[in-house]
Amino acid sequence: MASARTSAGEEAKASPFVLRPLPQRIGFLTGETNASYMQRLAWANGLETAELLRQLGSGLAEPMQPGEAELRLNAAALERLSVLTSCPIAHLQRALRCLHDEFLLAEPISTAAWTWERTPPGLPGLLQGCHRCAAAKGAHHPVFIWSGMPWQVCRRHGCWLDTTPGQEAVRALLRSCMPSVLNAEHRRIRFERRLGSRGRILFADALSACAYWWNNPRLSLPVWIERQRPFRALDYSAPFPALVVIYPEVMQLAQMFAQWDRQSLADQPNPDAWERQMDRLFRSWGRPFEVDEVRLPVELWLHRHRSHTLSSSRAPQWHPSVGLARALSECVPRHSPRAVGGLPAAWGSGRVCRSDMAAEWGLCPGNGARTSCTFGPSATRSTGCAGR
Repeated sequence: MASARTSAGEEAKASPFVLRPLPQRIGFLTGETNASYMQRLAWANGLETAELLRQLGSGLAEPMQPGEAELRLNAAALERLSVLTSCPIAHLQRALRCLHDEFLLAEPISTAAWTWERTPPGLPGLLQGCHRCAAAKGAHHPVFIWSGMPWQVCRRHGCWLDTTPGQEAVRALLRSCMPSVLNAEHRRIRFERRLGSRGRILFADALSACAYWWNNPRLSLPVWIERQRPFRALDYSAPFPALVVIYPEVMQLAQMFAQWDRQSLADQPNPDAWERQMDRLFRSWGRPFEVDEVRLPVELWLHRHRSHTLSSSRAPQWHPSVGLARALSECVPRHSPRAVGGLPAAWGSGRVCRSDMAAEWGLCPGNGARTSCTFGPSATRSTGCAGR
């Protein structure tokens, strides 16, 4: 026993400090970033974030905010975090996906170290998480989560999450629309789980097509006009609340694209059946499918998709204006790093999920361009009902 006590004492002298578990433990939030979790852990224990980081090892002295960058640890720093939180390393890695082995710093191995890493452009972004989920874990300050898209829906509380917080008044006003948005979100999740990355591409294609109708006041679907009618004063030029209005139809169109995709892969396309299905779908939306300008995005998708098109007399052509092309270039469902969504993309690789139709429309002007639809200032549109 004496030798054990002596060796322990010598170890304590050799170390600058002895790590002890922090008195307060906190719960984990789904998809939360390391940086956000560390900040919550520090605050719960009455510490400054920089003070907690000093206990984890050495790193950059320049402080950064959790909404600006991610905190990456090496294996030795992860071991220290395990001691501080009284959580096994395996538990931490399950809860905080960016602590997975592939995202740990490779060097130095023997010295505990951490660093800040800004999110590269074109990769999944940091969103402000659901405040109600955070409050349930005792957090009353903003928390941040990883997202494979520039927006997300909290399916538990019906909250819209994006990179532009501070729209509480708008969110409250549109709360009555959230049941249909939540239903569309559930369908999208199931759709992408079933079809994998191809499902995400088809969703991006459907979003591109719907944005074409949305950005052209003459083609905006009557169902969207009715959905907007109670909220005339809102600015629909931003992704939120525009996507709230069109999300259900985006999912319906994505599922129609998936039907044709399955038939094409099996070399059994049936253009007549497809035409009847699309006609029924558009009539349920209050818009005739026979109008050339209405069907243009769908025909273009078919024409570029395995060389099938409904119209044999012409190859659909569309060259959007610079403003509209820019408006269709932002809100892309992108590949997530493995720590986020299980899709095959390396951290910092800059890969995105290419939308077939957006690429053909010239909406991805270069490598790494984002390829889905946004509703930005250049897409500001006006309809009689919305008063815009």
